[in-house]
Amino acid sequence: MSDVQAVEGWRLENSGIDLVPEHECKGRPVELFWVWLAANIGILGVVYGGIVTSFGLSFFQSLLAAALGVASFALVGVTSIAGRRGRTSTLTLSRAIFGLRGNAAPTAFSWFNLMGWEAVNVVTGALTLAALCQALGIAESRLLTAVCLFLFIGLTIVVSLLGQATVVWMQSWLSRIFGSMTLVVILYVASTANWGAIMARPDGDWLTGFWPAVSVIAAGTGISWAIAGADYSRYQRSGSSNGGIFGAVMAGASLPLMLLIFTGVLLSAQIPDLASAANPIAKIGAVLPAWMAVPYLLTATAGIVTMAVLSLYSASLNLLTIGVKVRQAQAVSINALIVLAIAAYVLFVSSDFLGPFISFLLFCGVFLAAWEAVFVLDYLLLRHRQGYDDVALSGDGRQAFRGGPLLCWLLGAACGLLVSKTGFVDGPLAVGVFADSSLGLFVSFGTSLLAYGLYLLLKERRA
Repeated sequence: MSDVQAVEGWRLENSGIDLVPEHECKGRPVELFWVWLAANIGILGVVYGGIVTSFGLSFFQSLLAAALGVASFALVGVTSIAGRRGRTSTLTLSRAIFGLRGNAAPTAFSWFNLMGWEAVNVVTGALTLAALCQALGIAESRLLTAVCLFLFIGLTIVVSLLGQATVVWMQSWLSRIFGSMTLVVILYVASTANWGAIMARPDGDWLTGFWPAVSVIAAGTGISWAIAGADYSRYQRSGSSNGGIFGAVMAGASLPLMLLIFTGVLLSAQIPDLASAANPIAKIGAVLPAWMAVPYLLTATAGIVTMAVLSLYSASLNLLTIGVKVRQAQAVSINALIVLAIAAYVLFVSSDFLGPFISFLLFCGVFLAAWEAVFVLDYLLLRHRQGYDDVALSGDGRQAFRGGPLLCWLLGAACGLLVSKTGFVDGPLAVGVFADSSLGLFVSFGTSLLAYGLYLLLKERRA
């Protein structure tokens, strides 16, 4: 990478949520391929495989559930297209729907979600680094975990301040390196797997097992990342096609996720408690031979750093969108301190990684699915033709609070919570088929989609 690119990356990093000038929009769709490949190539994808099989699904059901869940990245594809059109961050574009003040609520929730995801990445990274140390012969201890936690979050902060151009360059190379090592691991796992036991798994219940598994994967992949799509596509040149952007996002995310989930499904036969282990990363490293475990965990740590950088970067943009008057570097530091506290609690107090993780995904997913239904429908029906009004994005006092769209978002979230048991809030209607499922995500998305569609229809008739 040239010095010019590095300087440009630093300048773009400090542009905050301002509209990217046309002369700086030089990105190509292939760059988005590497961004989303890096965002999904972490070892957490293997854990997803264990989560899917924990729903009692057969081998083919598990892969089908993973494929449908990963298809939720279509939402990221749409928000990425919107980013090229609007040339600013995702939640700043959301101001055009909810108004400047009305948008504060979904933006604050988006920030909360990204903080939680950043904590998940930091916890995963610390555990992966600790597993690497154990593979090198260092005994497991709370001190080792603490040192790994501070090392990982420090590395994440440093990389976050290098600028987007630098991060994209790092992601492209780390993705190649980690991707190559991942293929070696997959071949090894496939060659040593107990295929008889894997293929003998009976089919699980399609309603109470299959669809909840789909929703968990969707919540952890496309639904969680859709709020960040425009953050990276806003630098795309105007000549980039919608199909090219959408295809790059889908391919970059789907390829690593499906391979990693496939590996996790195979490993779940060797590690039956993969989905409930306190440290699933160490268990994955333990089943690999030493010559493979050390380089794999090393590159996995680097891969998780790039994932954590994406979350931290988008969270800092959301903090600016809410109206916090700080420089972006300060926003990154504030977010990092909050994440450090959350990660420390999970690692040293809770001592349970996957339990809070799944509860967090479901709770956030209900709100995010409702917001994404409104945002995507708004883009497809309005902004796709009209584009985004610069005045509305910067804050139009006459329409600072748009109650209709906000109510459509809250209605969907409320309906989703009513039928969900998230661990944070247990809905009174979470009985029967909803009792032990995460189908509230679909209820949330469908309700907001229908409500906002009716709102736009009524608004058009009144005009």
